[in-house]
Amino acid sequence: MEEAAAGRHSGDRSPLAQIDGVWGSLAESTGPGLLAALRLALERREFRLAYQPIVDLRSRRPVGIEALIRWPRMSIGPDVFIPIAERAGLIRDITRQVCRLAPEERITHRIADPVRLSINLSAADARTLETAALLSKLVQALGGPFLNVELTERCLLESERCGPVIRAIRAQGIQVHLDDFGTGYANLQALVELTLDAVKIDHRLTRRVCDSRTAREVVLHLGRLAGTLGLSLTAEGVETEAQAHQLAELGVQRAQGWLFGRPRFIEDCEDH
Repeated sequence: MEEAAAGRHSGDRSPLAQIDGVWGSLAESTGPGLLAALRLALERREFRLAYQPIVDLRSRRPVGIEALIRWPRMSIGPDVFIPIAERAGLIRDITRQVCRLAPEERITHRIADPVRLSINLSAADARTLETAALLSKLVQALGGPFLNVELTERCLLESERCGPVIRAIRAQGIQVHLDDFGTGYANLQALVELTLDAVKIDHRLTRRVCDSRTAREVVLHLGRLAGTLGLSLTAEGVETEAQAHQLAELGVQRAQGWLFGRPRFIEDCEDH
C-alpha cells in the first residue's frame, strides 16, 4: 500500500498544544465526528493532491503521473475517508475539488517528458453525464487532452449505467483505465462491452508475483486478455527490482509504486 505523502511539520507548537491536536484528531476520526470533519474539510478545501509517477517498465521513463487525494490535517488515509464520503453522498464534491486542484498545480509542466495525468473517479461519478462536463472543463484547464481517469471494478457491475458516461468521457480524448483489476468484482462480459483503454493490476497480485507461480500465471493471462482487447497493462504497488523484472518478463508494459517514486505533494516534486 502507498504511504500517505508527508504533511507539514508541527513547527513551534508546544507539547500541550500537540497533545490537544492529537485528541482532536482522534475525536474527529470516529463516527459522526469524522463525517462532520469531512464536511468542514470540503468547505475549507483541506484536501490535497499527492503525485506518484507511472513508468514504462522497459525504459523506466515516466509516461504518466497519478494524482492521489490526501487529507494532511488528519492521520487517516483515503481508504478510510473515501468510503465514508461515498456513503454520505460527498464523494462527488471531493471529485470536484480534485478537478480544481489539478490545473492549479500544473504538475505535468514540471516533467520534461510528455505525460498524462490520472485522476480517480468513484462509481457515483461514473453514473452521471455531469462528470463528462466536469472533465471537459478540466481538459481545457490542462491545455489539452492529457488526462486519464481511473474507475474501480465496481463499474463493471453497473455497465449499463456507466457505459454512456464512459463513452462521453472517451469522446473528449480522455483515456479510461480500470483500476485495481483482480479484486473480485471482475465481470468479463462487461469488460468486453465497456470501451476502455487500460487496466491496472491490483497491488496484492503484484506483491505475490515473485513467490507465487499462480500469481505469475494470473498476470500472464491478464496480459494476454488485455492484449486481445487492445488494452495496455499497468502494475500497481511495485516495490522491488525483482518485481519489476518479473512483471516485464510477463508482458506488463507499465508500473507504479515505491520503486519508482512515492506520492509527493507539489512542493516536494523535483523540477526536471
